[in-house]
Amino acid sequence: MNVAYKRRLVRSRREAAHGGGGFGRFLLIGVMSIVALGFVGVAVGLGAVFVVYQSYAKDYVPIADKLRQTNIGLTEIYDRNGIPLGNLSNPDAQLINPVPLNQISDWLLKAEVSTEDNGFYTNPGVSIKGLFRGFWSNYVASDYGPGGSSITQQLVKNVYICPSVGDQPESCAGGAARTLDRKLREITYALELDKDYSKDQILQWYLNQIPYGGRYVGAQAAAQGYFHEDAKDLDLAQSALLAGIPQAPTTYHPILNCIKDAKGSCVLDDQGRVTVGNAAKARQEQVLDLMVEHKDITQAQADQAKAEVLKVYQASTVIKTSAFIDDQVEPYLVRMCEAGELPKLPGVSDCTQSVHSAGWHVTTTLDYTKTLQTEDMMRQFLATGQADNCNCFNASIVSIQPTTGQVIIYAPNADPTNTTDPRVAGDIDQGVEINQPGSSMKPVVYTAYFNDLNKAPMSAIWDTSPMTVDGATIIDPRADGGNEGLISARAGLGGSQNVPAFRAAQAVGIDNVIDMAKKMGITTLQQGFDPTFRDHSAVYYGPSIATGGANVRIIDMAYMNSVIANMGVMVGVPTLAKTMNMNDLQSTATSTGANYDLALQQKLAFQHGDIRLPGTRDIDPVVILKVTDADGKTVYDHATANDLRREQVVNAGSIWLTHSIISDCNSRFIIWYCGSSNNDNNLDAFMADGTKIPMGTKTGTQQGPLSSDDTLSTWMNTYTRYAATVTWVGNANKELVHDGARWGYAAADTTIHLAKNWLSWYLGTLQKAGDFKEPGDFDSLQPKNVAYGPFQSPTTDRGHGGGCSQVVQGWYRTDVTYASQCYSVIVDSRNGLLAGPNTPQAFRVAAQFVKLPEFDPADAIKLAQQRGIPVAPTEVSSGAPTAEITNLVTGQTLTQSIDVQGVVQAPQDGSWRLEIGRGVQPSQWITAGSGNGNWSGVLGHIDVTGAPAGIYTVRLTTVGGYTVSVAINIQPAKGQGNGNGNGNGNGSGNGNGNGNGNGGTTDTPTPTNNDGSDVSRTPQVPH
Repeated sequence: MNVAYKRRLVRSRREAAHGGGGFGRFLLIGVMSIVALGFVGVAVGLGAVFVVYQSYAKDYVPIADKLRQTNIGLTEIYDRNGIPLGNLSNPDAQLINPVPLNQISDWLLKAEVSTEDNGFYTNPGVSIKGLFRGFWSNYVASDYGPGGSSITQQLVKNVYICPSVGDQPESCAGGAARTLDRKLREITYALELDKDYSKDQILQWYLNQIPYGGRYVGAQAAAQGYFHEDAKDLDLAQSALLAGIPQAPTTYHPILNCIKDAKGSCVLDDQGRVTVGNAAKARQEQVLDLMVEHKDITQAQADQAKAEVLKVYQASTVIKTSAFIDDQVEPYLVRMCEAGELPKLPGVSDCTQSVHSAGWHVTTTLDYTKTLQTEDMMRQFLATGQADNCNCFNASIVSIQPTTGQVIIYAPNADPTNTTDPRVAGDIDQGVEINQPGSSMKPVVYTAYFNDLNKAPMSAIWDTSPMTVDGATIIDPRADGGNEGLISARAGLGGSQNVPAFRAAQAVGIDNVIDMAKKMGITTLQQGFDPTFRDHSAVYYGPSIATGGANVRIIDMAYMNSVIANMGVMVGVPTLAKTMNMNDLQSTATSTGANYDLALQQKLAFQHGDIRLPGTRDIDPVVILKVTDADGKTVYDHATANDLRREQVVNAGSIWLTHSIISDCNSRFIIWYCGSSNNDNNLDAFMADGTKIPMGTKTGTQQGPLSSDDTLSTWMNTYTRYAATVTWVGNANKELVHDGARWGYAAADTTIHLAKNWLSWYLGTLQKAGDFKEPGDFDSLQPKNVAYGPFQSPTTDRGHGGGCSQVVQGWYRTDVTYASQCYSVIVDSRNGLLAGPNTPQAFRVAAQFVKLPEFDPADAIKLAQQRGIPVAPTEVSSGAPTAEITNLVTGQTLTQSIDVQGVVQAPQDGSWRLEIGRGVQPSQWITAGSGNGNWSGVLGHIDVTGAPAGIYTVRLTTVGGYTVSVAINIQPAKGQGNGNGNGNGNGSGNGNGNGNGNGGTTDTPTPTNNDGSDVSRTPQVPH
């Protein structure tokens, strides 16, 4: 029997049963006239209405026929070892095998009809009153209030117009034209459906496919999930609660409206149930009032139901690894279908519906057993951290195999079943949530610094900590609160210092840092783009991106780690995603109406990877290994599909330079030491037998929004040859964790211990499986364009004295030319000032000075003064004698102590020194006076008391090495004393007066600098 004949037969029987269809058809035409006049605004008579009606009715197919056309079966998801993980959600599953009405509580039947469509049993499939109310609300008042859809219309919308095939219901957002088309089609199909099926059949389908919050689709699923009862056993209070949910499943979700304690956690009873309150309870009471109004129950029954304390169970039917399925597997299956790599079922509206109803057997990359063990470890270490007052209740670990790009571990939440504690929020996928990575973003910054500016690990950066920029103070995390002076990039990244990273980002350019992040796998960074889709205009990235001011996802950071582990090679499959048009993006904070709905759609599409920013990666991690159809035929096999791509996204040499730092525990000397076990607070990890694991690692701390002392979460990024991993510890509700010195770094220590012990355990499982005997190092991956050897650097890192001629050992690229970090200027060698036109040629010399940074050079000059780092002079020499001793000449004989007079011309910060030594070419010098800047007068004092007679040299040296000297003959006079009181002899007198003894001391006139400070007090001449 064909479909058309069957439909005519069904209609003729129903019309005969109702005494003919004349009035009904007239009523239908009238409804369509109202719709046409109201929505289209064209009064063209009933003939036009018939045309409109028929244009939509010709595409209508009865539900039973549609189900046969579009459903083969549930698509089942498995892990890499064949362990079933769950099915893709499919609302049609409940329509194919519905729970009959006689197995659903009469209370729920009455509650649903009374709440959603009290005229259900008498209307022709649509509510005329509801149509007028919806038209007025949406098109006249423009308040987008409650609609007027009947139960039949809602069924049509869910089955035909906007089928909800995922966890997130399709919002059917769009412009007015699309909204009009859907509404006309919805009304037409509802009228047709009402003619084809009985009211009980329609109500049965409706109650089996309506969403009741979360994953609960249909009355039976909701009854079992919330109450652990069958739908037929629901009482009035429970039924009214469920009947109130469909209008706004999130707003009226029973678990989300639980009664909470002072800490914001749902209060559980001894059966693990929460008490329903707030909006969900208020909605339940509204439903009961409607039932009284419609005479379905008495007021006494309503009052009794309202007084009942409603308790529901936490989500105990969570699908295994639902986050991995919903946010990784399902979106990629749909994109494969849209790209033609998987077949689309005939007769379905789109690939989403096809994927959910194709009856496929999908094998994924996930190792479910190891993921469960990972979750157990997370809970174990969180409990230990909580005992240490970390205030950290959630964690996430995602790990990708670098050589294959396969996602092996996806544990985005410590406890997926815990949805009542907002700090855990087990239904939130932290793997794709937007967080800030703290210092774990620094490898991106330094890779750009090395790659784009031709820098090396031993290149020097001005470490001017503390540093104030735009009112914010940037401080290096050091115990002494100081800085390293001219820090090397190696020490800056290895020790996670903030100011050097800030300066590196500033030097390379923020847009270039973002570009490097995109190359390395980050998909969420763009100026003027908010990955949460709240407000794109509010997002701007500055140099603080180097210290964690970036919006990223854990899954992307893990993929970035795999790129470093592969020396710049990204391994994966084509994204099959669409590139976003930035001008079309909407923001939930600023958009309204259809544009607001569009913003929600865009947010979900972006979260699922269906749309991408321009310039981001075109490769994704591998999550699907094989797909077979309901007959067991292979429709996709990753092993033979030839779709694995290996793309060199960053120069291998630049990545190696970064790797050489974050894989070397000695580079961390500012903060950490090399570790010795998995339970210390250093960053090295070890196998069970004590073997050190070759790995790279970088920690991160997400700062709180109000203070630099506050912490939102802590990170530890690691990579080995076998696992590129992110470990995150925090709270799902953004509650601060306890970290930093005042909390004993409790959260950071929890993260470090979890990450190291997990890595040891995970590699141990691979070792036992025979993947390797000893964990492999990275030596075989060393690029050809790098070398380790001498490198000229002025760094003042510990163990380095600095200076432009200093040569240190370090890694560098052999295929680039490294510009000197110093530059040459011509100075007057007598005073170190810039050589002027009057500087004699004999004193014009080239001197090397470290280049000052373009950003905030004043702080660098202050640092140079503190650290004694020479910087180029700005003052020009007058050409006059730079240094002169005015009261001594060569050959002069001294018999008494003397104040040495002279003149010094030097820069304000230039130093000078007066010295005396025995002989014409002394081997030892004693300082007789010193100072800074220009000076005229007493330079120092020479005390000849007790000095052996002979030739001495007096020299005056200025900055830049200019020296003037005189050779004198010292012949102390007999009885030369230096007393001002009684000595062992009978001497008396002051200063340099003669006495008969040689005991006692004298205070000699002390020269001062031009700023009033003392020049020097000197000892006797050398004996």
